[in-house]
Formats: sequence, structure tokens, C-alpha cells
Amino acid sequence: MDPLTIIMTALIAGAAAGGKDAASAAVRDTYMALRNRLTGGDDDSGAVAVIEANEAAPGGNIDDLEDTLRRRRSAEDRDLRSTAEVLLSRLPPDRVDDARSRIDLRHAQGVQIGDHGIQHNSFG
Repeated sequence: MDPLTIIMTALIAGAAAGGKDAASAAVRDTYMALRNRLTGGDDDSGAVAVIEANEAAPGGNIDDLEDTLRRRRSAEDRDLRSTAEVLLSRLPPDRVDDARSRIDLRHAQGVQIGDHGIQHNSFG
């Protein structure tokens, strides 16, 4: 998956699992680290509002979530991507698959959903 999709998937799946009593402490801690990395360090109340809306209805605000991640250049943040990957590895596969299915990729180019695939792109 591309970095933006990894981060979005982790935010959606983590929000869905993070508030549940069944979520492990490791999942909650990793989700909070991802959330804080995305919203902390500045007073971007817009990013906080988008993350809180995602927590209230995981995956319900895909466009806002994607806009926030793009505006903050999140796909370029290696630590953010690494934290998202750790979170995804700690979540049950069905939660990750559910989160992946919510992401709208109609406007994307060169995106591959799933794991362990090989893709070669050449854009115009």
C-alpha cells in the first residue's frame, strides 16, 4: 500500500478498535501515538476535529481525513508511516480489511490494495 493509504487505514481501524474495551493496551497506545504524531506539535484544531470525527464514526469522513493527511504531507513522514504499520500489525486482520474497504480510491493513481503485491507504474 502507498503511505497515505497505510496511514488512513491505520487511523480508521485504530479508531474502530481503540475505544473498545477489547482493544489491547498496545493497540490503544499505538493508536494514540499515531494520533498525537498527526495532531501534536502545533495548534491545528482542524486536524484534531477531523481525527475526533473519525473516532466518533470510523471511516465516516474519508474526504476530510484524506485532505488533512495530504495538507500535512503525512505520506512523507516516515515516523508516522512506521507507527501506522505497527498499529496495523497489532490489529486483527478483519478490522484492517474493514478499514481498507472504506477508503475511496476513485481519484488515486498507482494504488494497490492488499499485501505483498508487486506493481510497476509509469505515469505520463
